[in-house]
Amino acid sequence: MILAIRYSYMADGTRMKMNHIRDVLAVAEAGSLRSAGKQLGVAQPALTRSIQEIERELGTLLFERSALGIKLTEAGRLFLRRAEAIQAEMRHAREEIDQLNQNMTGEVSIGMSGAACFVLLPAAMSKFQKRYPEAVLKVDETLVQPVERRLLDGRLDFWVGPADSSISSHLDVEELLSIKRVVVARKGHPLAAATCLADLNDADWIRPTLSPRSTAGDFTTIFLKHGLAQPRIKLHTRSASVTLMALINSDMLTIMPEQWRNAPDWENRITALPIEEDIPGWPLSIVRRINMPLTPLADSFCDMIRTAAMNYVRS
Repeated sequence: MILAIRYSYMADGTRMKMNHIRDVLAVAEAGSLRSAGKQLGVAQPALTRSIQEIERELGTLLFERSALGIKLTEAGRLFLRRAEAIQAEMRHAREEIDQLNQNMTGEVSIGMSGAACFVLLPAAMSKFQKRYPEAVLKVDETLVQPVERRLLDGRLDFWVGPADSSISSHLDVEELLSIKRVVVARKGHPLAAATCLADLNDADWIRPTLSPRSTAGDFTTIFLKHGLAQPRIKLHTRSASVTLMALINSDMLTIMPEQWRNAPDWENRITALPIEEDIPGWPLSIVRRINMPLTPLADSFCDMIRTAAMNYVRS
């Protein structure tokens, strides 16, 4: 995907500049001209002129003004998406040039599933910080669907976690390692010795949404496949931390990647039940834009994730 930035002349003879895009993004984020001006260190009248200039150029209003504040119009929302992509590409361009000259500063922005954070992030992050002490690493624990747009427009460099065929065809999926799932409980749970799913009929469950396929249907299909009643789900969560906290403070059970048992500070507090039925999982993968190079810094961290995956498989 190639982004072309068109510099056009406005009514007063000036051209659309990066500061116009910056100003629109700041106002959209802050929700008011005053707050955006403070954030940017720009006087409010100057910021107002900047927004008016770009609205005149586009021939439409980007913001609706009212006594309650300022909000994006439909045209503004469309422009904002393009503006975010342009800003991300310009950041990549600046950082790529700097890094080409061995100035390894800047930032790497990625998304990761909970399992990927536990399994791959510690080793890769430690190596990255030692090699690039002046660089900044930004990590968002998330599923892939909520961040697809950020991947496609370059605001996220890449994502690591379980991905399936439902994601955009403009994203490349590189498998790293397989994930096996297990039934997990707190240490000392009354059902800790259960050997089959039928023994868990009366249990309460946590359903973590930690992968694109981890829907209620998938969670319950495990039980239906074996002719059992659907599990009694008492807690739904997308947070790995909430799942683990609820697990150790209750008699609820959950199904999670076996790698979570090795999570720091949790390995002595949770246990996997010796269930005989096989519970299918998914591979952890790197997801990134097709045919768009990463910056040298992001590419290096991507290699560190691959190395962490290979070392995990060997261990």
